[in-house]
Amino acid sequence: MKRTLLPALLFAVLTALVPLAAALLAAPAGAGAAPTASSAAPAAAAGPGEGAGGAASGEVFRVLDESTGEVLDVPAREWMIGAVAAEMPLSYEDEALAAQAVAARSYALACRAREKSGAVADAGADFSADPQRRLGFLTQEVMRLVWGADFEANYARLAGIVDGVLGETLTWQGQPALACYHALSNGWTQSAADVWGGEVAYLVPAESSADVAAEGFEQTVTLTAQEMREQLSAHFAGIDFSAEPQDWFGLLERNAEGYVTSAHIGGVACRGQDVRTALSLRSADFSVTWTGEEFSVTTRGWGHGVGMSQYGANAMASAGADHAQILAHYYPGAQLETAL
Repeated sequence: MKRTLLPALLFAVLTALVPLAAALLAAPAGAGAAPTASSAAPAAAAGPGEGAGGAASGEVFRVLDESTGEVLDVPAREWMIGAVAAEMPLSYEDEALAAQAVAARSYALACRAREKSGAVADAGADFSADPQRRLGFLTQEVMRLVWGADFEANYARLAGIVDGVLGETLTWQGQPALACYHALSNGWTQSAADVWGGEVAYLVPAESSADVAAEGFEQTVTLTAQEMREQLSAHFAGIDFSAEPQDWFGLLERNAEGYVTSAHIGGVACRGQDVRTALSLRSADFSVTWTGEEFSVTTRGWGHGVGMSQYGANAMASAGADHAQILAHYYPGAQLETAL
């Protein structure tokens, strides 16, 4: 292959899939890009290990390190800095980074409140991340390795941004919101219902048209007929591959935002998100063609498409939006609250 619910059940699915989303976000984010001169760190920003006080300064998240199995006790401020460092490039605008910080903290609080299961429950943790693979959160040790000589300046910049939003939480009906995010939409975000099967009032489609101008918005991968058969067979039972390859794919059903919800393959209706997983595609907005020698699969966007588009957030910030406006756009109806 060439490269290019019920509420409780839905919550469990979302918390299981966001580490996967982080994996998809890690590549385009390029966590480690040095800030430009115009985004230099504020002179008053607290340094590594220092606290800025405020409502969130006493919060501690218990994070299961997926690589080591160790449970890290991470203060909320450090979590927010490390989450932004892992999830967004530092070339992005400050207000986009601030929106990411609030979304990451809100999601972490929601995870901490949920009933735990699996390795996270066994470890007595709130949720998991993988700093060594730069998924979800970076420790200061990993930041130093990634940023090298730029560590102090980069950390100071992120600390200043986080300190400005430290007590802020995105909520729905008084509870921390499941503030999902992804790298890049197809021009519209999509609803949680179309991805995970349950309605979430604030995880609904939002326009994100700036995304179509992003580098890497479209990607095409090619697979031989054998590769396509093997990868689909590993995820779906009952697909009939007896026809010629050009006849394997039938109708691709899409939602109003253009993401595939169901793909008819060899007589089997397969969920679009599951096809995306089976073929390791960037997005569920995909098209498939048979060239006579191989399959060509083109995707638009990068990630599950639910919640905040990180590229779109930066585009909004570049146009003058602040982090509150960004969050209101991508999580309509959710409230931005500040603890006293």
